[in-house]
Amino acid sequence: MKYTAYTLLLLTSLWACKKETVPGNPSPEDTTQLKNYNKNLTIVNWNMEWFGDASAFKGDLNEQAANAGLILNYLKADLYGLCEVVDTARFGNMIRQYLGNEFRYLISPYPKIDQKLAIVYNRNIFRNVSARPFMAVSATAAVSFANGRFPFLFMADAVVNGTRKRVYLILLHAKSGTTVEAYTHRLDGSAELKDSLDHYWSDQDGMILGDYNDHFNNSILEGRISPYKNFTDDTLSYLPVTLPLNSPGHQSTIGYPNSVIDQQIVTGNMKQWYMSNSVQIRTDVQLIVPRYTTNNTSDHYPVSSVFRVTD
Repeated sequence: MKYTAYTLLLLTSLWACKKETVPGNPSPEDTTQLKNYNKNLTIVNWNMEWFGDASAFKGDLNEQAANAGLILNYLKADLYGLCEVVDTARFGNMIRQYLGNEFRYLISPYPKIDQKLAIVYNRNIFRNVSARPFMAVSATAAVSFANGRFPFLFMADAVVNGTRKRVYLILLHAKSGTTVEAYTHRLDGSAELKDSLDHYWSDQDGMILGDYNDHFNNSILEGRISPYKNFTDDTLSYLPVTLPLNSPGHQSTIGYPNSVIDQQIVTGNMKQWYMSNSVQIRTDVQLIVPRYTTNNTSDHYPVSSVFRVTD
């Protein structure tokens, strides 16, 4: 079967932040030809550092793609949230070569030029799939999220362990930098994101993952609170699974010891499905790519967590 990236040419009016309903009929791919699994689900987020961009990535692009493919295959995840995809054709070739026929991918149309967000998922497990930019009609979100790098909303039925559960994932790549302006963008973006989720998605099972570009226990801007304190304080609704990793001895990027900026938060039943203490910063990718710390693939480490979806 020939692979193609899903083209997301939705009308802007459909991109408003609104509550989704579960369609009554399964998607055409949801057939008896799909494999049914009884297993735990592994979810990974990873900033791939200017994937396929010859001007911004300082290494060899062919080596970057080969290493990335080896790492994705090694992690054995069921869903990957990937940041900074620039060359979408090269990305698609890599996914096909290293993950095979069981996986499909979706790429956000924003931003229009570079550093796109991509979701790669096991099509046997994640069915009845749809995706769109999140908060894309918001002028304030356009500013807060790095001039239009809107979060990417993925919705699907997770079919596993004899059950079917509607879930959503929001992949984000927040504004980077230690300036007051950059911090304010992250703070404002976090406030608007949580407000949208609280008002329209409070009864849903979901996950917010990606490159948050800041800590959960404080901020990369010295003397400031975490811009995501609104999430971490709301323990009734949200579980910041990476919060324990925001402590000395952990790092999610190569160049910044004791600093974790790649994060995961879950809500709804995903809080109960989360396998306690399963979250990891995957520094073990160096076993597959021994020169990983020379920035021959990415300047970030992947982050993974494990879930047991049940009734």
